[in-house]
Formats: sequence, structure tokens, C-alpha cells
Amino acid sequence: MLSSAKVAWYQLSHQKMKLAVAAAGVVVAVMLMLVQLGIREGAMDNSVAIARRITADLVVVSPRTRTIFQSAQFPRRLLFRLPAHAGVAAVEEMYMGQARFRNPWEHREHPINVFGLDPLHPMLDLPGFAARADELQLPDRILFDGFSRTTYGPVVDHIREHGFLETEINFRRVKIIETINVGISITSDGNLYTSPANFLRLFPTRDPGAVDIGLVRLEPGVDSRRMRDALAPLLGKEAKIMTRAELVASEVQFLRESAPIDFIFGMGAAVGFFIGFVVVYQILYTEVTNHLPQFATMKAMGFTDGYLLQIVLSQAFILSILGYIPGFFLALVLYRVATVAIQMQFAMTVQRATMVFTLTLIMCGLSGLIAIRKAWTADPADVF
Repeated sequence: MLSSAKVAWYQLSHQKMKLAVAAAGVVVAVMLMLVQLGIREGAMDNSVAIARRITADLVVVSPRTRTIFQSAQFPRRLLFRLPAHAGVAAVEEMYMGQARFRNPWEHREHPINVFGLDPLHPMLDLPGFAARADELQLPDRILFDGFSRTTYGPVVDHIREHGFLETEINFRRVKIIETINVGISITSDGNLYTSPANFLRLFPTRDPGAVDIGLVRLEPGVDSRRMRDALAPLLGKEAKIMTRAELVASEVQFLRESAPIDFIFGMGAAVGFFIGFVVVYQILYTEVTNHLPQFATMKAMGFTDGYLLQIVLSQAFILSILGYIPGFFLALVLYRVATVAIQMQFAMTVQRATMVFTLTLIMCGLSGLIAIRKAWTADPADVF
């Protein structure tokens, strides 16, 4: 007796064009789900990249801050109270602001985020930042994010060729001495990194005693949550302290509340699932209907409904494999296209690939379960 998988393959491959159309429908569904979920997760990851790059154990912000990209300031003097507490290894401040970057090629100004933090002890995972610490302490020296949008001009190519770029930021002449690859978000088109002193030079009206973020590093082995609770009374109501994980969670929550990313791209993924379900159901239902006499004969010979179900589910599994593999690689291509077009980093993850593969199996399996009902209810006497 032939196995159910072989019978399923013979039925599907009997008409090559129909098999190609069915596989193409699954390809479209897989590609849609991977792309929609990939852009959703990529936008989320890029938007909270700065929060995730913080290497400090605790973070101090203003109680009025909902997101660090729209931060309210708090008095810097509050940070001076923390180093005296046992378990605190170091405390640093970080300034954040939005400036006007002058594109020296087009002579147009564009908004850009500026981060001011200690180059020697940045408490931020910025590849290449600490290596230029000595130069960044010189007046008007700045690093440019290599992943910034092209609206700022060919900054990366110019620095690679000439070693630096002179331009204006907030009408002040500065020297960009290097580029580092960090990443932008849906809330920013580009980033600049410099020392606190150079930050304040770019924002002369800014009160130097008001900082955006306080970074606290603890001694090894100190529990961050217990230390958070111990340090909170020292800050009073003028600032709040949280762990790094709590900061990331709050940034994600703000993004989900302020930008409908989950709904938009989640709906796109759901549409892809529905398209695949309908296509596979139509194909499998047609297969069952066309082979109804054969199914009825098999039932008359003693084959059980379970065996018939195995045949249809095997067909569903074959279609899911034939559709997932090309859909996966097409999604990789579209990730690259989206990275260039949107100028944000999108990458495939094992978790997302596994999840979409599981959804593809469920999509095809459900289609098969509904399609097989026609064969189950078939009476051999009626068919013949």
C-alpha cells in the first residue's frame, strides 16, 4: 500500500500548472507575513536602539519624560548624591537634543539628533566612540552616525575620502571627524555623538545644570532592583530611577501607544495569512472534488477517514514547504530593498522565520481540514 505522502504527491504533481499556482499563493502569503513582521520588528528595534545600547545598570530621567527622544530635563545636582551610596561604581550624565544640520552640498538644513556624553566613560555601546575620546574633547569635534539618511548628503563617502567634514550645526562651524554605525529610528533621520562640552556649545541657551539622562553603573554583584529602590529616595520627586530593562520596556510601550506599528503591520501579516489560507483551500478543495470518485472507492475498500485526512494534510504540508522556501528567500531580498529605501536596518531572525513557518503549516493545515470534509461525507453508492 502506498503511503499517504506518496499518494498526496502523485495527486498534486499530476497537474504541474495547478501545483505551481498553489505554491505561488503560499509564496505570496509567506513573503507578506515575513516582510510585514520584519518591518514591524525592525522599526521597533531601531526606535529603541539607543535605550538598548545603554550599558549602565540604572537610568535616571525626569518624571515628565515619556520617551528619551522627547525627554524633559532634571537637575544635574541630583546625580551628585548617588556616588556616595555603597554599591554605586560610577555616575555619568547624558545630554540629548535636536539640532539643525546643514547639508554642505545642497545648502539645506535638516533636523538631527545630538547626544552628548563622556567619551572616556560613555556607558553606551557605541562602536568606535571611545576610540576617538581624545579628539572629541577638543572644541567642535563630532561623530556622525553612518546609518543616517542620505538627506544629509554623502557624509560617509566624504569622510572616507578626506578624513573629516566641516559643516554647520545650529549655525556653528563644526568638524565631523569620523562615522560610527549605530542606527536611526522612525522618530529620527540621523544622529550625532559628541562630548557634553561640545553639546553645550551647539545649544548655547541650554542650561548646563539640566540633563536629560543620568547613567549609573553599579559594583559587580549588586542587585539593580534593590539599588533602584535604595537610590530613589535620594532623588525625591524631581527625578525617577529605573533599571535598563524598565527603560527599554517603557520606550517600547510609548512607541506602541504613539505609533500604530503593531496594528498596521500586524494587519498586513494577517492579510497574508488569509490570502494563503484561501488559495490553499481552493486548491485542496478542487483536488478533493476532482478525486472524489477515487476517495469514495478507497472508502469502499476499507480505507478510513483518517487515512484520507493524512493524504490531504500531506498535500497541505507539501504546499507549505514548496511555498515557504522561495517565500523566505524573496523576503530576504525585500529586506535588503527596504533597508536601502527606508534607510533602516532590517534583518531576518530565527525566531521570526520559525514563527512564520509555523503559521504556514497552520494555514495549510486548516485549509486541508476544511477541504477534506467533502470526502468524508461522500457516500460511495451516491458517487457511483
